Amino acid sequence: MDLPLSRLNLIAATLATISLPSHAEEFQNRPFSVFGAFGLEYVSYSEHLKNLGGKKVDSSFSSTNLVQRSGGYTAATDTLGFFINTGSTLISNEADETWEAEGISGNIQEDVASMNYQTLDVMLAYHLKTGLYLLGGVHYQKIAFSRFDWSKASGTEEFADSVETYIRSTPTLFNPIKDGIANRQFEDQAGNIITTEDEYFAATRFDPEETLDVVFEDAVSFGAMVGVGFDSYFMRPNRGMRYQWELGLGTQVYENVLNSSEGRSLTRTFGGGIDAMAKLGVGYQFSSRMGLMLGMDAHYSFRKEIRDKVSNTKTVILPENEFYSLASYASVTWNFK
Repeated sequence: MDLPLSRLNLIAATLATISLPSHAEEFQNRPFSVFGAFGLEYVSYSEHLKNLGGKKVDSSFSSTNLVQRSGGYTAATDTLGFFINTGSTLISNEADETWEAEGISGNIQEDVASMNYQTLDVMLAYHLKTGLYLLGGVHYQKIAFSRFDWSKASGTEEFADSVETYIRSTPTLFNPIKDGIANRQFEDQAGNIITTEDEYFAATRFDPEETLDVVFEDAVSFGAMVGVGFDSYFMRPNRGMRYQWELGLGTQVYENVLNSSEGRSLTRTFGGGIDAMAKLGVGYQFSSRMGLMLGMDAHYSFRKEIRDKVSNTKTVILPENEFYSLASYASVTWNFK
């Protein structure tokens, strides 16, 4: 039996309505805030001295610390906004640090160290209106550590002998020492004038237990960073799963390093190092105003050696170093606007 035309139109309209999704995914440049109360962060730090007593020397340190993450996003225009994200160590754990030298059997010295890591990113975001966005801005970080409880190791004496041999066989190092001895410029720890070469090498022999005390260092840097990211919140801010990720790469513009053993700070601009970061998060939006996220982030930095010759017999060296961290944490996100 033929249906009336009006009824056919009604059925077609009903089917068309059912076939459409319940809500279309449209880009919404919405702000939000983030607070990650607690998390765990694995940190690893190593220094690389290219020439210490004629040998390459490497240190190795790692520990797991309690950290926090916080920040947020502010919308500026339909397609622009900016992120401000911070991270810091709440409690740092002490761990052993070891030092090895090329060609020496066993560690040349050991110590106990603790490390704090702080970071601040202020990034402008340009949205592609698909959940993807491009990033560009400023990356700040501070690595602060303390070293103490220095001790000899199985390779200490062998390394000390090799340092003395290297200095004696290198005229550019040994001649200023001989001149200083002749001019009575050097004193031993008791304040006595050094008058012979043997006295000089006995007073300056490599001995971490006798010559090293508690060492503190603060390494601060500002740099430029660019990257790309994705956050499903900009497409689906309402109830449901939320996914986000970011990748960033940059270089430092300014560095300031203060080491207590040197008694001075060293600065450098455009040192040519590398900063990199990656973030990954998954969670659930209970509504457009509140969500819960589980996240991970990783940071990597590489800094070249800083070398400053103070006198003919002394050169201040802040060695080439690498740092990386991997953190996991839970965070609450909200938007009450």
